[in-house]
Amino acid sequence: MRTPSPPTRTRPPRRTPLPTGAAVLLLLLTSPVWGPPAAAAPSSPVAAAPAAERGGEPAGERAATSAADVALPVVLGGAVGVLAGYGYVRRARRTRTRTPATGTGTAAGSGTAAAVPDTVRSGGALTRLRARGAREDVPLPELEARAGAALVEADDCVRTSREELGFAEARFGAAAVQGFARAVRTAEAEVASVFALLQDAGEPPADGAAPGPGRVAVLHEVLERCRSVGRRLDAETEEFDRLRSLEDGSGVPEALTVAERRFRALTGRVGASEANLAAIGARYAPSAVMTVSGQVELAKERLVFATSRLNRSRQTGDLGDPVTAAMHLRAAEGAISQVAALVNGVDRLAAELAEADEAVPETFAAAVARVGKEPLTALRAEVDEGACDPLDVLRRVVRTATAAVPLPEAAPPDGDDALFPAAVLVARCSAAAAEDYLAAHRGAVGVRARVRLAEAHRLLARAVSERAPEDARDADGLARQARRLAEEDVRAYRDAFGPRGGGVGGAVLGGVLLGGGTDGGPPGSFGGPATRGRRGSAMTPREADPGGIAP
Repeated sequence: MRTPSPPTRTRPPRRTPLPTGAAVLLLLLTSPVWGPPAAAAPSSPVAAAPAAERGGEPAGERAATSAADVALPVVLGGAVGVLAGYGYVRRARRTRTRTPATGTGTAAGSGTAAAVPDTVRSGGALTRLRARGAREDVPLPELEARAGAALVEADDCVRTSREELGFAEARFGAAAVQGFARAVRTAEAEVASVFALLQDAGEPPADGAAPGPGRVAVLHEVLERCRSVGRRLDAETEEFDRLRSLEDGSGVPEALTVAERRFRALTGRVGASEANLAAIGARYAPSAVMTVSGQVELAKERLVFATSRLNRSRQTGDLGDPVTAAMHLRAAEGAISQVAALVNGVDRLAAELAEADEAVPETFAAAVARVGKEPLTALRAEVDEGACDPLDVLRRVVRTATAAVPLPEAAPPDGDDALFPAAVLVARCSAAAAEDYLAAHRGAVGVRARVRLAEAHRLLARAVSERAPEDARDADGLARQARRLAEEDVRAYRDAFGPRGGGVGGAVLGGVLLGGGTDGGPPGSFGGPATRGRRGSAMTPREADPGGIAP
């Protein structure tokens, strides 16, 4: 019996191998080898008479026995070969059907991109699964850095877009920009949720420790969601630019008028804020004004920068260069926004200190009713000595009252006593101070400070909605920690790049300019990572996230 030849590249139809296999099985069943025992030698044991078999057995029977001995291995081997060949054909057909050739050979030592099928590059579920498996090969420190940098960039895009949106709204009205405002709010909410995701993931593993699969999945999710935020903002850029009409020159004069009006108003407010800062510094302890120390000087530096860019915008516009005029105008707008935040911070602190000073006696009384006088005796003595920091006094009273064991007769806290508004006031002040500092130094502040600050905002909102002084207390602690981490990032940035005081250097430190050129690079504009640096010189991506990834 002949064994079927293996299949060739010109394959028969799909069901062709089946009759061959069936024929082999039929042959096995009908072969004399498998015949009934009656056709064999007599029933006496073969081993009992070997000589009789050789001498007395007919020659035909001996030939049949020899043929059977030879045919059995041949038939079985042929059947196995046929079945193996059929399985190989089926597997080869499935491989060629599901993974078409890419058109590029894969030689040893070639790049991985040449070996990736087109089906993977074209998208779909298979793409995502294979990409997920490939990206897990990225070392954890690099993955941490990528996720942190992506989240910082997404946060900066939201902040810059919100700033430029304010100037567009001042020019065209709220109704004309409501679609863009909706896009910014959506992106802002998504960034906040990514910050919460990273906060919940906890600290990264120590050096050399293997990360859990959950940590790696979180980092990949951070990257994907930050890309989504960027695409959402990038999609609005073209229509937003059409509304402002800066690059074609038609919108520059009106936009300059809006910016110069804000500039003049802020110039007068800087002097008033400086006097206000001196007054509260004389009335309260030095620690009371520490969070805004230096903000007036920084506001003055940004005003000088804005003055220069406004003048250059008007000059280049008059010379018929609207593209350059738009670039300088956008840089001036970014500086003006920061001046407003810095001045508002000083004035806000003055009002908060006055409110806290009035709340101290009532807050002390509420704390004594809850935990007694003894835990508060030392703090009471400090207040009675003279000038103090009323916000810090409220902070310490709230912490003592919420951490100490309450008196047996004390009523359970319900958010209606003086402790709750005091806790909210303190937390709101700390969060606002950290926010002002980050906004004025966002070119250097990394992801650690931003994660803490976002969590402080979240806890503060929950404290207000649930009237929970404990949440407000925790929000205050996170906001103060965020401020410390931001200051560390700024010191590290200055150690690496120099003091970066006023002018172009200060604008890069503040995120007004994106860096990457001798003139400080392009200004930040409305849009995502792909479009926010579209005005001016090409944007250079930030080399590394100064703050790392650890939340």
